Amino acid sequence: MTYPIITIGMLTKNRAWCIRKVLGAIEKLEYLKKKIKLVFVDDHSTDGTFETLAEWRAKINNWYYDIILIQERTNIPQARNICIKHMEGKYLLFWDSDVIPPKDLLKQMVDIMESNPDIGIIGTDYLYKHTNMYMRMLGKPVTNRFTHAVYMGFTLIRREVFEKVQGFNELLSVGEDTEFCIRVAEKTDYKIMWAPRPVIHLRPQEAKLFKQSFNKWLSYNFHIRGKEYAESFNKLPLFLRFRIFYYTFLPLILIFSLFIAYYTNLVWALLAFITYLLPGLFLAVRNLGIRKGILSFLILNIPTGVTLSYGVIVYASKKLLRK
Repeated sequence: MTYPIITIGMLTKNRAWCIRKVLGAIEKLEYLKKKIKLVFVDDHSTDGTFETLAEWRAKINNWYYDIILIQERTNIPQARNICIKHMEGKYLLFWDSDVIPPKDLLKQMVDIMESNPDIGIIGTDYLYKHTNMYMRMLGKPVTNRFTHAVYMGFTLIRREVFEKVQGFNELLSVGEDTEFCIRVAEKTDYKIMWAPRPVIHLRPQEAKLFKQSFNKWLSYNFHIRGKEYAESFNKLPLFLRFRIFYYTFLPLILIFSLFIAYYTNLVWALLAFITYLLPGLFLAVRNLGIRKGILSFLILNIPTGVTLSYGVIVYASKKLLRK
């Protein structure tokens, strides 16, 4: 089989703690180096990451089709769009700068895409060397499953996908990968799937405890993402707009169910609440499998969805009051 030219897009910022390992993983890929173009977009690292990239390029530049280093102030979706602008070849692989893949995984993913022209995106789930309780509860990474969205840590995308849906939403600071995938699912006939194997997601030794980071995550959803979603609400995919309404009403349904439990009986209350949960639970299980889907929905999706949705409402309300 003759493998096509692909572009690897990598976003970096202060990755001195892991960038040499990741560059080593690039060198070990079982894919013809002259068929790989590399685009690095660095958000003005202050720890020597950009200098390490420049040193590495000077050493091995003639091995690859091309290596481009760009240093620019960007958020994540802006940097991804820069990679798209510099894309050459049939596929663009987004590779996070703290991810180590199996050396033959890229070739395997290209094989799948070449054999299945209806697949537009194939992305990997993560294995973590250092896990917290939540990650251990989730169990094995998701593989070989069709879905509505994947992460962008090690994700292969057809050129035609970008031609049909353009790039990433630059108003979003995080979650741009989910928003992009959902747009692809809504606007094209391309399928999205999890790759056959996961990649290792490296974490710095000073990674914070789950409880602390989770509380900050909820606060971030309420204050920052709530504002971003409110400002770009009309541009969001229909699914994400529906999800905001879904999680907005979830606490109200819970209160209504408690009211039913108090004045009638517990069975009807549970039935009302579970019935409302079913659509969100179904999508999570479809995406991640039974165990991981249920746990993710209950532990992560519900608190994240509720805080984000009420963040949207609060920001939109304040904006209306100022007018």
